Amino acid sequence: MKKAKRASKIRKVRLCDRYELEYNPLIDYMSRRGPSVALFFPAPYKVAAQSLGYQLLYALLIANGIRVERFTSDSCGMSLEKGTPLHKFDLILASASFELDYPHIASYLEKYNKGVKVIVGGLSVTANPIPILDSVDAVVLGDAEPFVPKLRDALFSGDLEDLFSLENVVTKEKHGKKEVAELGPALAMEFLPLSVEPPWGKGFLVEVTRGCKWFCRFCLEGWVNKPFRERDLETVKEVLRHVDKPFEKVITISLSLGDYQKVKEYLEELVKLREEKGITGSVPSIRVDTLNEDIIELISMIGQKTLTLAPETLIPEKASFLGKGFTLEMLKNVADIIKKHRLKIKAYMMLIPGEKEEMAAEDAKRLREAIGREAHVSVNPLIPKPWTPLQSAPIPRRVPFKPFLENFKYVDVYPEDWARLQAAISLAKVPISKYLSFKKPDEALTELNSKGLINLKELESWRLNYDEPWLNNEVGDRELIAKLGLESYEVWKSIL
Repeated sequence: MKKAKRASKIRKVRLCDRYELEYNPLIDYMSRRGPSVALFFPAPYKVAAQSLGYQLLYALLIANGIRVERFTSDSCGMSLEKGTPLHKFDLILASASFELDYPHIASYLEKYNKGVKVIVGGLSVTANPIPILDSVDAVVLGDAEPFVPKLRDALFSGDLEDLFSLENVVTKEKHGKKEVAELGPALAMEFLPLSVEPPWGKGFLVEVTRGCKWFCRFCLEGWVNKPFRERDLETVKEVLRHVDKPFEKVITISLSLGDYQKVKEYLEELVKLREEKGITGSVPSIRVDTLNEDIIELISMIGQKTLTLAPETLIPEKASFLGKGFTLEMLKNVADIIKKHRLKIKAYMMLIPGEKEEMAAEDAKRLREAIGREAHVSVNPLIPKPWTPLQSAPIPRRVPFKPFLENFKYVDVYPEDWARLQAAISLAKVPISKYLSFKKPDEALTELNSKGLINLKELESWRLNYDEPWLNNEVGDRELIAKLGLESYEVWKSIL
C-alpha cells in the first residue's frame, strides 16, 4: 500500500531535450481549474529545486487554489508539468535572489513570453527593483506569504490591476514598502529531482530562522530581511517527523542559526532523524561567537563533514570597517574544537576596497595560524549592495587575492570581473536588464558605461550622499544605514 502511494508521487518532468523523474507529493493537491500562474526560476531545474523561495511559492500557490506550472531555464518555454507554453498563463511569477539572474530572466521572457504580465520577487529585487523594471511589470518587496493570498483574490476577481496598486508592489510609476511575514507553518512537502543530482544533494529544505539580528555592514540578506524571526521548534519538529526517503538529508536554511534559541534542540532532532531513518543533516555557515562544544559535537553527529565559518577578517581595523570580526584567539579556540570532533573547516574571508597586498598578507597569515593550511578558504571582494551601510563603497578593483592563494592549500576566489558586474547591476539607477547579455563581464560593463546606463568612474569612488533612487522604497532603516556607512568610511580613510 505504501509503495503504491509513494510510486504515485513519482512523475516525469519535461525539460528542453529530455524528461527527468521527480518526486512530487504536491501535485495531488493542485487545482485543475480556475486562474493559472507560470512560476519561473532563472536557473536549471536541478538548481531551482534547492531554492527555498521557489519551493515556498509553489506550495503557497497550490495551497491557495491556484493552478501553477513551473518553468526553469532549461525548460525551453514549456512547463515542467504538461509542456504548456509560457504565454498560455494568466500571470507569470519569477524569482530572483541574485543580480546575475537578471539577464536570464530578460532573455527567457523576451524569447517565450507574448504579452502576459510578469511580477518578480526575491532578495536582490527587494533591495533595488530598478534594474529589472524594463523586463517585468512589477516587483514585490519582501516576503511571499502575505502576497500570495492577495494574488489569489486578484486572479479570481479577474482584476490584476489590484495587484499593482498594493503597497508592497513597485512599478515604473510607483514606489513600495516591504512587507514582512511572521514565521508560521513550515513547508511540509517539497518536490525533489530523482534522476538528476541537485547541487547540495537530495535534500529537504527546512527554514528555522529568517533575517538576522546582527549589523554586518556588507550583508544584503542581513539588512533586507530584517527583522530576525524564529520558527517555533514544535512546528519544525512536526516537519522533521514527515521527512523520509527519497530525501537523503535535511538542508537547514538560516542566515544566523547560532542565534536560534532552540538550536541545540533542533540539532538533537536531526541526530534522531539520522539514527532512525539514515537521513543526514546539513547546516549553513555559523558565527564564530555563537558556537560552543555542544553545538559542534551535535553538528558532527548529524553527519556533516565540514563546518563553515565566516570570520571575514582577523584585522581589528578591517573588522571595524565591516562591522564584523573575531579575535585570533576566539577563532583558534573554535577551530581546535572543530578539529577535535573531526570536522573539516571552511572559512570565508573578505577583501575591502583599496586593500593593499600587505594587509591581505597579514590577514592570511593570522587565518592560517588559527585554522591551519589545510582548511578550505573562500576569498571574496566586498561587493557594495543597496540598503546596506556599505552601498556607497567603491566596486572591486585590483583585488589582492595572492596572499591567500599562497597561504592555503584549498582556495577559491570570487572573480573580480564578476564582482564588478554584480555590483554595477545591484546599484543601477535606471532599468538595465534588457541590455545585459551573456558577454564577458568586462564587455558588459563597458557597454553599459558607453550607453550611459551606469557610470563606472562614479562606481569606482565613494558616493556618500545616501539619496540613491532605490531608497525611495521603504525596505529598511535609511538613517541607520547612512550613519553606519559614514562611520565605515571614516575607518576606511584612517587605515587606507
